[in-house]
Amino acid sequence: MKKGEFIILSILKKYTIILKNIMDVLRKPSRRKILKTGIASLAAAVVIKPEANAAVIPKAPGETKIVAFMGGDYGHNSIPYEMHIRSIFASKKDWRIIFVHASRFFTPELLRDTDLLITSRHSRPDDIGWRPEGLSDYMEKGELLWNDENVKAIIDNVRNRGMGFMAVHNTLASRNNEIVDLLDIEPIPHKQIQPLWVRDLNQNHPITKDIGNFYINLDEQFAAVIKSNNTTTLFETTAMHDKGVAVGGWCLESGKGRIVGLLPGHFQWAYRVPEYQEIFWRSAHWAMKRDIPPYPG
Repeated sequence: MKKGEFIILSILKKYTIILKNIMDVLRKPSRRKILKTGIASLAAAVVIKPEANAAVIPKAPGETKIVAFMGGDYGHNSIPYEMHIRSIFASKKDWRIIFVHASRFFTPELLRDTDLLITSRHSRPDDIGWRPEGLSDYMEKGELLWNDENVKAIIDNVRNRGMGFMAVHNTLASRNNEIVDLLDIEPIPHKQIQPLWVRDLNQNHPITKDIGNFYINLDEQFAAVIKSNNTTTLFETTAMHDKGVAVGGWCLESGKGRIVGLLPGHFQWAYRVPEYQEIFWRSAHWAMKRDIPPYPG
């Protein structure tokens, strides 16, 4: 049986069961009330689709809206990313953090009133497409985040509206020239996965001031070559095995907006390091042009 035929049969079976349940309850007392409830349930079952999860709710007055798309492919597990990032910002009760779980749900409309965008996403489409069902016996590839429409919206919101942008880890591997230009860098691919020292933190910038060298027990050492004097280096990394030295963090103003690039973060271990948590906290505030309170972690 082909995949499409299986899906159609599964849907028909599902709604046949629902209709049978409604007919069963109609044979019992309080038929009118039950009929109303049963039809409402059926309508909900028919209407609720994956797209409903992507409804864009307008930002409430005084609310800070953050959109994050982290991982979601073979080598980058989005679950621990989300858990740790939500934990870092847990004290900010007026911050609404929306995690995008598939590229199909990332739209220009979503960014229209976003205060801060955080991405950690490479150039390829989602390794697995959106699958709302709890059980699945098939797998198909998803969509591409860095399409022309999304890229244009990101750049427009940063430069013309003042949205903050945190480009984390493999965002520099988007292979999109416009995004790379926005970040003001030339990307250098990583080599082996290995421990990293984060060092030479910029003591003159509020994101890294008074933070000393620290260690990440396992990561990918992406590197950034900064292209202009408009961009500030925040820190460098040294790879423990191959001894490579690279720029690992930077920031810049771009039009009305601010951008922070942070390259550590292949595994969840980076987000468990207190110093990196504080850098993440400070970066979010700086990118949104907010005062930076002490990190409560």
